[in-house]
Amino acid sequence: MDGRLKKFAVLNNKGGIGKSTIAVHVAHGLAIKGKKVLLIDMDGQNDASLFLGFTSEDYKKSFYNIAVENERVSLFECIIHARENLDLLPSRRIDLINLELYKEHNISSYLFNKLKEVESSAYDYVIIDCGPQRSRINDAALYYVDKIIVPVQVEAASVRAIGNIYEYLSDLGLDSTMISLVVPNMYDERTSDSKENLEFVKEFFSGSDVLTEPIYRRVKITETGKLGRTVYESDREAARQFDHIVERLVNIDGNKRQ
Repeated sequence: MDGRLKKFAVLNNKGGIGKSTIAVHVAHGLAIKGKKVLLIDMDGQNDASLFLGFTSEDYKKSFYNIAVENERVSLFECIIHARENLDLLPSRRIDLINLELYKEHNISSYLFNKLKEVESSAYDYVIIDCGPQRSRINDAALYYVDKIIVPVQVEAASVRAIGNIYEYLSDLGLDSTMISLVVPNMYDERTSDSKENLEFVKEFFSGSDVLTEPIYRRVKITETGKLGRTVYESDREAARQFDHIVERLVNIDGNKRQ
């Protein structure tokens, strides 16, 4: 770790693949290792916030206030201290933020301007949980971050959609080398379908080092999320599945290549 702020988006254009679960556990895992982390919830369903135990009743201000409202709102007025070393910037009204962004001429600098206070803070990492679609706010997030983590559910529809991420980056004029980790998620070793799809993913990324070990489908992971907790707080065995992703993340050079 070189002391420079590193920024990652957790993104897949398909919903229901456990994207927010990955974002929350990566952020919490980094925090447990002593890294200062800001998790930004930019998914309209607010799952990352919910998985950490926060609903819209727990905050009056969010990224919406920074992005849309005219009065000057500090980033730190909107942040929730979620866990030791882990802060959460919740979002609401993502649809209205997207509408506002259509008025922006230079979307590539939007988040740099709105999140200036992050750059001068003590954070080591920013993790953005993006929504499962192409949108203006996702465009802005991809221009802002250094690297991308792509969760892929190990089932046919999700596996076939992998190429969409590369197309998305190309349309924005961004380099595919921004994809730093691909995480096979919800892997069920008991089914031949999961095994076949995992083999396809391995073949797709053969020759590169972006693919991680799979995250196995475990009821405990889903249950803890519904309770507003992570498996780091409830099930050490399940948490070990995320440790190797966190370790990989710590060793990634954060410099964006464009």
